Amino acid sequence: MSIAIPHIPAKKGLLSIFSSKIRSLPITIKLALVITTVIIVGMGLLSLFILGNQSTVFDQQTDAYASALGDQLSNAAIEPLLAGDLQAIEQLTTNLADNEGIEGVAIFSDQSTMLSAIGINPQQNPALILPTEPLYWYIGESKQIGLTSYVSKINFRDLTLGYCLITFDRSFMNTAYGKTIRTISAITALMVLLGIIVAAFLSKQLSRPIKDLVEGSQEISRGNYRYRFQERRQDELGQLMGSLNTMTEGLLRKEQVEKTFSRYVSPNVACALMNNLEQIHLGGSHVEATVLFADISGFTTLSEGLEPTAINNLLNEYFTLIDQIAGKHGGHIDKYIGDCAMILFGVPLLDKEHGLNGVSCAVEIQEVIKEYNLTRLHQGKITVEFSIGINSGTMLAGNMGSERRMEYTVVGNAVNLASRLSSIASAGQIIVTRELHDSLDLATLFETYQAGTIKLRGKGTPVEVWQIGRQMRILSAPELFSAHTPGLIH
Repeated sequence: MSIAIPHIPAKKGLLSIFSSKIRSLPITIKLALVITTVIIVGMGLLSLFILGNQSTVFDQQTDAYASALGDQLSNAAIEPLLAGDLQAIEQLTTNLADNEGIEGVAIFSDQSTMLSAIGINPQQNPALILPTEPLYWYIGESKQIGLTSYVSKINFRDLTLGYCLITFDRSFMNTAYGKTIRTISAITALMVLLGIIVAAFLSKQLSRPIKDLVEGSQEISRGNYRYRFQERRQDELGQLMGSLNTMTEGLLRKEQVEKTFSRYVSPNVACALMNNLEQIHLGGSHVEATVLFADISGFTTLSEGLEPTAINNLLNEYFTLIDQIAGKHGGHIDKYIGDCAMILFGVPLLDKEHGLNGVSCAVEIQEVIKEYNLTRLHQGKITVEFSIGINSGTMLAGNMGSERRMEYTVVGNAVNLASRLSSIASAGQIIVTRELHDSLDLATLFETYQAGTIKLRGKGTPVEVWQIGRQMRILSAPELFSAHTPGLIH
């Protein structure tokens, strides 16, 4: 059994495509189309009304003209009819037939006997034709000509002396009516053309502020918060432009605050706080993360011989390098503690490789600082070296301080241990715990060796620590002893 598939979905599809095309048109074209359509429809209806009215008026004028000629002929024929002057009656018909548009004239007696006739007249008893209703008839076979005959009574006092009949060529009347139609059509076409021009102009003027709003909103969406609407309007569009100007001022101010805020705290922390403004309160949560302390070795002695400005410039140059390297490995500067930079990995943004990223960051810091120091030495500038301690573990991350003044940071034993490792490390060294060394299997990635043990306050068992080198190879036992750098607590 075959099933006939209706074509309605195809029609709906075409309608859908057409409507989508219409919706995608610029608003200028939409407005022009709407205004033009209204003008065309309005002028069309007005033209139809005028033509219909003109047709009625023209028919009335024709009837009035025929009635006037009939009355004139009736009055002129009274005396000749009473006198029986057929020559005068014939002269009347001849004179009247000379008028344009009259095809025939006839005068009949009261017994419907034709007394005089000229031109084309109907073969019908005039007494049977109602004086108030014209007779419409045609002549010709291949090409018919429309004629209209009007009958008027010839009355003398209360007596009917006869009838007069006047026949008009309707083509003459239609020609005059056609001229009227052409005139009105030309005026309508001219008005429609002017309407299209006016519609295009008005649509452009009306859509210009809307176009400005679209362009402005696109600029704002692209982050150009310095964009302002310069036009001052008193209508609703002007109010909308003013509101958007106020909004962009607020967005610009917010952007400036965020940029300023991110200079004092980590961009990751700033972003997390700005996205959760309603949840800013004291407290935190336990997280698994990595913390790195990079401390300038011998800074106290170095700072005693330098001016404050020179110290400030020195710290800024080195910390700028460290900040760039930290960002490269997914870390961020939590804070600067004098000559020490505290770097976090895995918080507040989750990072499953926070431990390895922290160690990689430390190795690159030492390599970059070493190269940078060579450049500074060639320039005759003072150089410094960093001692780095790294540790991973559970720590409390959140807002610390008071309700009036708080900062986002991490605290806990894992953090304290990382700080302790940096304090015992020598210049250029990277120190990690045994747990971090083994959990990441660092020996397969970097040059590592046991650096000793340290005693921590509150713990009876010493903590075994390892040093991370920069070369990614396993050293032999003799190399371990020769490469060992003294200065650690054993």
